[in-house]
Amino acid sequence: MSSDRQQREDVAKMRRQAEELELKAQRAGDAAEREQLMERAVSIRAKCQELGGPESATMDPM
Repeated sequence: MSSDRQQREDVAKMRRQAEELELKAQRAGDAAEREQLMERAVSIRAKCQELGGPESATMDPM
């Protein structure tokens, strides 16, 4: 497996993790928990952007 392909797969996995955290944050009843989950999601999305460029940070094409 090429390193580019592995990197794309890693970024996709991280993006899915961020989406899951965002969904959990939406369902969280506690404001502190919601904030913590969103902070983790934002951090993961920032790493996605670093590794794979802006298009890797979100699934919505622009």
